[in-house]
Amino acid sequence: MSANRLPRRLCATNWAATDQEMQMQEYKAIVNAKVVTEQEIINDGFILYGDGKIVEAGKNCGRLPQGNTEIIDARGCYVGPGFVDIHCHAGGEHWCHEEPEKMALHHLHGGTTSLVCTLYHNIGIDGILSGGKKIKRAMLEGRPGNIVGIHIEGPYLSKKYGATASNARTPETKEHELYLKEFGDAIRQWTVSPEVEGIEPFVKSALDAGIVISLGHSEASPERVYEMAEMGAGICTHITNATGCAISPTRYGGTLEVSFDHAAMLCDSLLCEMINDEKGVHMRPDMTRLVLKTIGISRAVGVTDACAGRDDGEQVNIVDGEIFGSKLKMNQVAKNFRNNTGLGVSDIFRVCSSNPARAVKLTQVGSISPGKDADFVFLDENLELLKVILKGKEVPYD
Repeated sequence: MSANRLPRRLCATNWAATDQEMQMQEYKAIVNAKVVTEQEIINDGFILYGDGKIVEAGKNCGRLPQGNTEIIDARGCYVGPGFVDIHCHAGGEHWCHEEPEKMALHHLHGGTTSLVCTLYHNIGIDGILSGGKKIKRAMLEGRPGNIVGIHIEGPYLSKKYGATASNARTPETKEHELYLKEFGDAIRQWTVSPEVEGIEPFVKSALDAGIVISLGHSEASPERVYEMAEMGAGICTHITNATGCAISPTRYGGTLEVSFDHAAMLCDSLLCEMINDEKGVHMRPDMTRLVLKTIGISRAVGVTDACAGRDDGEQVNIVDGEIFGSKLKMNQVAKNFRNNTGLGVSDIFRVCSSNPARAVKLTQVGSISPGKDADFVFLDENLELLKVILKGKEVPYD
């Protein structure tokens, strides 16, 4: 629906009831909601949407458009923008490079209405190539409708912190040019280690292609992190996970050196991914609070970093005593931010919706504003997920 066809504000008393286009257009209106916008929580609020786009949001203070308007009573629940997950490898037992539709549907049921499927370098060149093609195809065909891009994590990573060191390596021009040729327009984010030899030409090439560079799996010196940020890197991948300090042990006994994570927090241009599981395995609650207090809410990005695993009630995969990603959904991440850090509802939606959308330049999602996608999650007072709407359509749970 074009901007010049948007109806007037609902609080206006002179609603254009005689406008033929307005009468013919089908709308849906969420009413009796605590609407979470970027500016405030609007009690007794409404959201009007049609054609999969938000038309208006505000206080219940006027008449709805004449014609076909379906009313959805939120019964006092919070209604906020759908969650955005920019770092997610799998959902349930489905890896994104094998079954992206099933993986994405799993996370859609957790409120993730915008999902960046993450390919990890341990699947090899052929795996990344075939996986990228599958993800792009699912995205273009709208299956299930919430895939918005690809995040490649590696292979240009530190061998010490690359998780699968045997596949970590220096940039190979033919390799990344092949990925760019086959599905480059779907790549939104690429994680690299700043200390990898020859990384600068690759970073420049990726930035020129419109890809957001993320720094991680690293023990790079502060100076190296600052250089990468100056080049245009925009994200720190899962801060305080798979990272270290270049100077170890310290130069002087009893002192603390500046680690990769410290340097990332000092870079105002870097938004920082945070994996917040229930028991604080990836990030201890105190560490989560420390990072939030240092970088501020505006730079915090909640992610799942979900990997395949059976549903056993745990939120983290532990294999042979080592962390192997999470089994989180974004609704759990949101709830954990409140329980582990005390964040309020407005800040939780910034961390789980608007900030991640901004991190990977998704301009049509992440907040409740006219013209943006009609993607919503309904949460009760305990932040339990009650309903998901994707592009104006309620997500079934069958």
